[in-house]
Amino acid sequence: MTLQKTRPRTQAELDADMAARPRPVRNTFEGMYPLHEDIELSDEQVQIVLDYLQEVDFHLPGGAAHEFLMVRWARYSGFQFLQEPLEAYAIGLRCTRPGMEDQHTFIRMSWGQLMGDPEATRLPVNEPVLASDMMTLARYRDTRTGPSRTGVDAYGAAPDGPAPNAVPDPVPGTDFDLKLLDGALNDVLEHHATGKDRDINSWWDPALNWGVALAGRYPRLKYFESQGRLDEKTLAALHAFEARAARAEAVLQELGLASPAKVAETALQQAEKAERGKFFRRHRVRNPQPLTGSRAAT
Repeated sequence: MTLQKTRPRTQAELDADMAARPRPVRNTFEGMYPLHEDIELSDEQVQIVLDYLQEVDFHLPGGAAHEFLMVRWARYSGFQFLQEPLEAYAIGLRCTRPGMEDQHTFIRMSWGQLMGDPEATRLPVNEPVLASDMMTLARYRDTRTGPSRTGVDAYGAAPDGPAPNAVPDPVPGTDFDLKLLDGALNDVLEHHATGKDRDINSWWDPALNWGVALAGRYPRLKYFESQGRLDEKTLAALHAFEARAARAEAVLQELGLASPAKVAETALQQAEKAERGKFFRRHRVRNPQPLTGSRAAT
């Protein structure tokens, strides 16, 4: 077992920790012309940011403005978002309050502010969001910074023991499978209610999450259902999800999304072939050579 590395407690410790890491690479493509670049903050600029935190009383809930360490590598964000000012930078902050050391956030400041210009543009102060708040699965977790049970423990037996009328060989993790499926279907229906149809800016996320859940979580549940390994509670929840999806079939077709019924049929056919040893994954041929070229060479 490897010991967990202790978190930096001072600015000097964080500076040393970050200095040992490779600098993040800014990917720019043809037609992208950023006004500024990422910059490494000097001691004077670090103090400018610390003073600004105090001035605007920037803090996490339960914390204070002085309880932050700062990541010196300020990321230029002015060209990354449609409505972000071209002068904008994001400066990473790590909370030092006991019990909140795992909470990381950032504050936006303009290039002029970081350069010490007293007349510089001042950006609206952003909310102290956490990086974990932006993750797709954040809403399904039982703590703000991540699940309290991870790895093998996440799929262990319930603390209060097996449920009544439990099957002999229960499948762990089915409750989370169903949470993801129901959440993905909710997102699809909410998007459809906006009337935006397949507008890429709003359709993409619910469509992607629906496809991922349907391709992974749903076939897993259907397979274990066919093997008689789902308990009554899980079966009832699965059938309730399927009934909701069936009622939303017209919506799924309108948005160009897959139907659970077709996915289940294909998944069970593949599972049957795999158990009989007759299912083979299709392998992609990388860098294929034309037959005419190979014949000419011989």
